[in-house]
This record gives sequence, C-alpha cells and structure tokens, in this order.
Amino acid sequence: MNPVRTPGEIALHKLYIITGEPSGDLHAAAVVRALRPMAPAIEIRGMGGDAMAAEGVELVEHVRNTAIMGFAEVLGKLRFIRRLMDRVKADILAFAPDRILVVDYPGFNLRMAAWARQKGYPVDMYIAPQVWAWKQHRIHQMARDLDRLYVILPFEPPHYRQVDLQVEYVGHPLADVIPSPVGQDETLHAAWRQKTGLPSDAPLLALLPGSRPQEIQRMLPILDSVSRRFPELVPVVAGAPGRSSSDYATTLPVVFGETSTLYRAATAGIITSGTATLEAALHGLPQVVAYKTSGLTYRLAKWYTNVRFISLVNLVLDEEAVPERIQGQCTPDILEETMRHVLSEQGMYRQRNHQENLRKVLSKKGAAEAVARGLLGR
Repeated sequence: MNPVRTPGEIALHKLYIITGEPSGDLHAAAVVRALRPMAPAIEIRGMGGDAMAAEGVELVEHVRNTAIMGFAEVLGKLRFIRRLMDRVKADILAFAPDRILVVDYPGFNLRMAAWARQKGYPVDMYIAPQVWAWKQHRIHQMARDLDRLYVILPFEPPHYRQVDLQVEYVGHPLADVIPSPVGQDETLHAAWRQKTGLPSDAPLLALLPGSRPQEIQRMLPILDSVSRRFPELVPVVAGAPGRSSSDYATTLPVVFGETSTLYRAATAGIITSGTATLEAALHGLPQVVAYKTSGLTYRLAKWYTNVRFISLVNLVLDEEAVPERIQGQCTPDILEETMRHVLSEQGMYRQRNHQENLRKVLSKKGAAEAVARGLLGR
C-alpha cells in the first residue's frame, strides 16, 4: 500500500545528503537548488561530488572515490567502504540533521538508512534501487527504514503496493532538464567544435565508456577499436564527471564537461549502459548500447536479475528501441555491424520514433522540485 502523506510542513533546518556516483551527485544538486528558495537558511552536508559542492554542500567524501560497480569490484574495496561508512555515521552524529536524503547508490545507502532509522533520524530516498530487476525482498527493508521514496520511472510504484511505504513518482529528472532536440542551432555547434578543437564539419561518433574506473579500463579499448572502423566519423570520448585525462588510455580526443553538446552534435554514439543511454536518447542521439564486465560479475548478474534489457531506454519503452550488445556480443566486429545498421536510413528513422515516444512517457515536469517539497512536507 502507498499511504497518503499527513498534511503539515516539516521543520527542516539541517539536511544530510548521501550519494556515491556522478549521476546521483547531479540529481542531488538539483534537489538542493530547488530547496534553497523554499528554505533559504537550511544547512546541508553530505557525501557527493562537484555538483553538490557547487550548490554549497559541505562534502565528507567525493564520488570520485566511491563510484564502484560490480560484485567482484566491490569485494576489492570492502575495507574502504566499511571505513567510509563509519566516517559518514560519525559525521551525521556530529551534524545532527533534521532529515537525511539518500540518493540512489543502494548498496551503501540502504545500510545507512537502517542505521539512521535506529538512531531516530527520518530518512527519505530519491531514485530507488532496481527492485523490479533483482532483490525484490528489499522493499520490506525500505518500508521499515524509509519515510518516503521518490521514484523516477513510471513502472516503479506498483512494485511497492504490498508494503506500507509512501511512494511518489516524480518523473525522470533528465526529462525536466533536457530540451527537445528539434530545431538545433548549428551555429552553436560550430562554435563548440572550434572551442574543443574538433573538425568544423566532419560527422562525429560519440564514445561513452562509462564513469567508473573499471568500466573505462574495460570498455575504452573496445570502443577505440570500433571507432577506427569508421574513418568517415571523427570519434570523440566523453570524459566522465570526477575523472581526469589520466583515466583514459587512448589517443582519441577526450572532452570533459561537454557531454550534452556532444550528444547533440554527434551523428551517433556507442554508450556503456547506464543513465547515459537515457540522456543520449532524450538529446536525440542514435546509439548502440555496449557493456562488458568481469566474468564473475556477469554470471552473478545473470543468475540474480530478471530483466529483458539493461538500457533504461529499452526498460522504459519495454522493447529493444536501441540495440544492446552485452558481454560476449560486445566485440569490435559485432559492434561495427550493429553501428552500420544504426547509421542506415532505416536505423536512424526507427530510433527517432522511439526517442519521441520516450519523451512522452517520461514527461512530468519538476522532479527535483517535487522532492524538495516532499522534504519539507509540502
């Protein structure tokens, strides 16, 4: 069941926010930005990245050190994670917040929520774990430890009907901030190419090997190899937030802080699965989704998950709107063949139609504002 909130504004003078990945940092920063006019005197601390810091949040740890993905990869950093959890707990006790907001990063954040609940702190969560894919039993833990849950995918709320937890679909935050690609300004694209040192008129191939160090190390050589099979396209690697040039072992151009413009300026892209696939589609970029992880992580994921797709675009539309090439299919030969189909007239037309449908499904303005109001009990 999803109960209705009891009216009455919450006194919120101190807020603690916890997130551990670049995407969560951006979404949390948007909530802070929406919250400031509603509660100008609020103090905010937490764990996040550059976007949260830019909004005046004091950070106890940066996401560049906490973005870890995969069973095998997490095992290698267990000692760091335990120490980090102890530091964050101590920081919360010293700060004494009125409420805690955990954003995504469920492996860490649900443990923190359980601890916080025991200590008497109210906890809200923005961006839910993928209980529709695996570990559905977590909904009972979430109902026990969370006050409210704000979800961003339209098919999520029904998964919580059996528990006593207030769940609100606020819409996807990317649909709020990414304008329709219709009527792009080519003059701006030309200026951007000049600023970044890219050719003025050659078509571009966007390469996104992920944001985590393990993803970049594994995926970049594959994407590099594929890109060299398309001499008519200029490959451009999108540098992830929190990463530096030293993280990218390639001679290809790596552009930081310009990913949104790259989506719009490029002809097509090869994108490692994640939020980037959804972001690219909303920007109007035809794409191939490519992903490869360690053998152990892949086998465990196949064993425990129950989803047809890994791309958010395909999950939301419930069909393979963008081609996915995963693990054994994530090879230069197969990716080349797939990309040639995407670049065809038929392939381009098909993805454009799916992109229009995606925007219609996700369109619900004001996700960050809805979360901010929820934190204040409005």
